[in-house]
Amino acid sequence: MTSNPRIALFGQFGIGNLGNDGSLEAMVLAIRRHHPEARIYAVCSAPDALDPGLAVPGISWTRKELRNPVLRWLNGTALRIPYKLLGPIRARRILRRFDALIIPGTGILDDFGERPRGVPFVIFKWALAARLAGCPFAMVSIGAGPIHRRLSRFFMLTASRYAHFLTFRDEPSRDFARRHHVPVSADDVFPDLAFGLPIPERASWPPANAPVLGLGVMRYRGWTNDDGGIYQAYIGKLARFAIAMLQQGYRIRLMIGEDADEEAVEALRTTIAEQGARGLLASVEYMPARSLGDVMEQMARVDVAVATRFHNVVCALMAGTPVISLSYGSKNDVLLQDMGLGAFTSHVERFELGWLEDRVKTLMAEREEHALRIAERVEAYRDRLASQEKRMFSALRLSEAH
Repeated sequence: MTSNPRIALFGQFGIGNLGNDGSLEAMVLAIRRHHPEARIYAVCSAPDALDPGLAVPGISWTRKELRNPVLRWLNGTALRIPYKLLGPIRARRILRRFDALIIPGTGILDDFGERPRGVPFVIFKWALAARLAGCPFAMVSIGAGPIHRRLSRFFMLTASRYAHFLTFRDEPSRDFARRHHVPVSADDVFPDLAFGLPIPERASWPPANAPVLGLGVMRYRGWTNDDGGIYQAYIGKLARFAIAMLQQGYRIRLMIGEDADEEAVEALRTTIAEQGARGLLASVEYMPARSLGDVMEQMARVDVAVATRFHNVVCALMAGTPVISLSYGSKNDVLLQDMGLGAFTSHVERFELGWLEDRVKTLMAEREEHALRIAERVEAYRDRLASQEKRMFSALRLSEAH
């Protein structure tokens, strides 16, 4: 046991996904509350793009590409298997210098847009390396399932079985793991780590002349990212919805949850103009966000919100803003059900415009009532996360700093 541990945090950090980076930030804050002198590193896919404000050095989760052209050719002819087999050796060598490896939150155990030999294999590689190095390993408040490809399922669920401490951010994630024979218990469900981030103040700006609707957009192309017209249909429906709300006197503030979503912002504005409503664009605002904190601040300045990305929904709730979810997974639906907003969710590929307009009007009428309930639930979530922190540090044999 050590009070000044070296801790590696593993995940897809630095790639522009604000939810992933917010989960990293939440865990860094938690560690520093308990271990102010801890040396924290991030094992990730983009170590050079980490937020310098966190002061967390990065370690690439993959080896550098082979430079020798002959070795590259030989490796390619063997389907890159030799290169991949060396990965666990490097990872084990790195983790022998650490007191713990932690995967903080995120939907790390699903194959949304992933192939088996990509992130699923990398997760397996580092979990195996932790086991071989004798480095305690935790997966904390993670999302799990679905995992459609059999090999991805093997890599990811085997990794979860290696964990010394394993908790999930919702019951469907826990039940998915249980169905695939991962040892879990009923009390292994805790809130998403982003609920542990600082809560923004509700805006005290001058009241607007018109109600403000927050609209969180996403570059959504279906679960497998194959599109098939899904993205165009999504943007087209959002544009028609936005025009209808603008014509009813609303202002709209567009928001993102990943850098790539700026493409969807531009596509939406273009589509609104193409549908003959160019004159309404003056009432459509957009300000870039570079962290979940930025998104929360934006959510605190709208009356109600409609969002697709999970962590846009979380940010609305953290800001005390009632939200409607256009979801592509059960995580959004389960969260809103627990917040008393179960009637305000629909699948992103199947929502109806009339339903969405009606839900916005209902939420506006009931806004104060929902805001009070949301604030109470968020506070309860933060208490749960505090109890999880103590369990996690105990399971990883990391003593409390004094």
